Amino acid sequence: DMKKNITPGAKAVNIASSKGILVCVAAGNEGTSSWHYISTPSDADSAFCIAAVDVNGIPSSFSSYGLATDIRVKPNVAAVGQSAAFVNTSGVISSGNGTSFATPSLAGMATCLWQAFPNKTNWEVKTAIEQSASQYLTPDKKIGYGIPDFKVAYQILSQVTYVSNNK
Repeated sequence: DMKKNITPGAKAVNIASSKGILVCVAAGNEGTSSWHYISTPSDADSAFCIAAVDVNGIPSSFSSYGLATDIRVKPNVAAVGQSAAFVNTSGVISSGNGTSFATPSLAGMATCLWQAFPNKTNWEVKTAIEQSASQYLTPDKKIGYGIPDFKVAYQILSQVTYVSNNK
């Protein structure tokens, strides 16, 4: 069912996105499994699929790959999800691994970026983040467009764009 947008999760992602929500979805942690690909709902057309890297930007072995036969760039981008620091429920600083650590970090940064440009759409914000990433011109199936640079994404969204009605 991958790439068909027919699972309930994929349908929900696409509906939420059509209503203006930037839906960030973890790529999954199947990178070392025999089925090492993303699954639903990260495969949804409108899902902003997030892979994991370590603090040095090295792709995490556990982070799921984009589907081999898919022409779309999935995962879209990557964030720190290997040895990611967090405060646990006991108030102690800990570390953990998973695309579920990378995704909320990226979502938080995207939210802060969007707050600076409240008139931009979810798709404009997503596109600027992708265009700012470390391998935008040469995306791959492991970390997509790469690691975003939010200063560059801010600069992209700051640019004045013109629409001409000349024919």
